[in-house]
Amino acid sequence: MNESLDEGTGTRREPRQSGVAWLLASPFFRLLAINWLIGAFVAVLVLGGLLWFDTGRLRSLMLASEQPWLPALVLLFGLMITLCSAAMGAAIMALPADDGRSGGSGRPRRSRPLAPALAAVPARPRS
Repeated sequence: MNESLDEGTGTRREPRQSGVAWLLASPFFRLLAINWLIGAFVAVLVLGGLLWFDTGRLRSLMLASEQPWLPALVLLFGLMITLCSAAMGAAIMALPADDGRSGGSGRPRRSRPLAPALAAVPARPRS
């Protein structure tokens, strides 16, 4: 077994991973990669739906051009940027907070329930 002891504490330490192995072992990277794939899949589905239903005569316009793959590629790129970042951002925002104040949902708990309060607003004279 490839284990080593930490000289200061005498405890076992794991061998350091580097490069791609470290990246694949990182749970945060895996979370982002999985959600990127989800966003990419949805982008391909949206592009397929736009072309299948010929929304706004988009498919007709693409097929009438000299290089129909170019507008499809540009549209796919824009959809992937939008939908992949939305999926990854939603996954990050859904992570629980570690500050000890959360109830597991990622949002801090309120100390007391919210209640409406009256506010006095002075009336301006009409001109």
